[in-house]
Amino acid sequence: KTSVYTKSSGSDPIWIKKGMKQGDPLSPLLFNLLIDPLLCKLKSDGCGYQHCATEITALAFTDDLVLLSESWDGMQRNMKIVEAFCELTGLNTQGKK
Repeated sequence: KTSVYTKSSGSDPIWIKKGMKQGDPLSPLLFNLLIDPLLCKLKSDGCGYQHCATEITALAFTDDLVLLSESWDGMQRNMKIVEAFCELTGLNTQGKK
């Protein structure tokens, strides 16, 4: 549970029903475990960017994900994979971030 405090008063307790506290040391590990199936799906079914002999469909670091593709159609395919994954897992994206 948490509360919101101002200069003059505090709120009643607010019960947190899902999510993790900011800075929780387990957060990166849990995020990586959750996001790995998405990265595998993008690698197998997505359309990436060819660099030397390697096709790269996504770059992931901490809680950020960057999609890569050589074409607009490929990027749309990658976005559909991400959208389906988010629908299944309850995650949300911040596309403009």
